[in-house]
Amino acid sequence: MRKLTLIFSVLWMLLQSGMCHAGFATSSSRIIYIEGERERSLILSNINDYPIIAQTWVDDGQGNPDQANAPFVVLPAVFKMQPKAIQALRIVQNGSTMPQDRETVFWLNLYEIPGKTKEQMKPLETNQARLDLAMNTQLKVFYRPKSLPKLELRQIAEQLHFFLQQQQGQWLLTCQNPTPYNVSFAGLTVVQAEQGVQVPQDMDMMTKALSQRAYLLHSDFNIIQPDRIIFSLIADDGKTYQGEFDYKLGKIKLEF
Repeated sequence: MRKLTLIFSVLWMLLQSGMCHAGFATSSSRIIYIEGERERSLILSNINDYPIIAQTWVDDGQGNPDQANAPFVVLPAVFKMQPKAIQALRIVQNGSTMPQDRETVFWLNLYEIPGKTKEQMKPLETNQARLDLAMNTQLKVFYRPKSLPKLELRQIAEQLHFFLQQQQGQWLLTCQNPTPYNVSFAGLTVVQAEQGVQVPQDMDMMTKALSQRAYLLHSDFNIIQPDRIIFSLIADDGKTYQGEFDYKLGKIKLEF
C-alpha cells in the first residue's frame, strides 16, 4: 500500500508541475548534468489514455536516433508504458572528453509511438482513413564542468548585451553572451516609448555560452532606436525571471 501511495504521489506531482510535453509529463523541463556525477534521473508519466512504446536517446538536436552523436546513454532505451504509468530514466555519461571552459548542450529525445484501442484495431470501411502519429519531445541536457565559476542567474543576466543590426534589409536583435553558461529565453521584446515588438518565438530561444546569436525580427519591424529590451530568462528549475536591457545606457535592470 505504501508503494502504491508513492506512485500516485509522484504522478500527481508530475501533473501539477505543468511540465507536460505531448503525451508525457516530466519531473523537470531540463537536465543539468554536473561533471563527475555518475548519472542523472528523470521521471516520466504517460498522460495518454492509451499505451505507448517509447524510445529515448540523446543527440545534438537532430532528433534522429540513427545520427545520435552525444556523450550520454539513456536507460532504458526502449520500453512500453501503460496509460498513466510512471517510468524512471537514467542519463549516464559515456566518458567522452567534454569542453571545460563552458557548458555544452545536448537534447534528450522522448519518442512515443501510440498503441491502438480495440476500436482502432477494427478494419476500416471503404470510405474511411486513419492517421497514426508518432511524437518526439526534446528536453535540453546541459553538461556543466566543475571548473566553471559559480554564477547565479542574476550574475549571468547582468553580463548580457543586446543590439539591433540590419542585414540585407532584415532587422535582427543580437544577444551577446560572454559567460560560460548557456542562456535560454522564454521571450524577447523590443520597446520604444509605448510600442513593444516581440521577437518571433522559435523552437529554441537559447544563446549559447561564450557566443552571440541574432534573432530574426518581423519584416515590418520599424523601431530603430529602442528604449529597452525586455527579456524573460529560464532558470535551472524551469522558472522564468524577467529583466530589462537599457538600450541607451547599455545596462541591465533585473526584477529578481
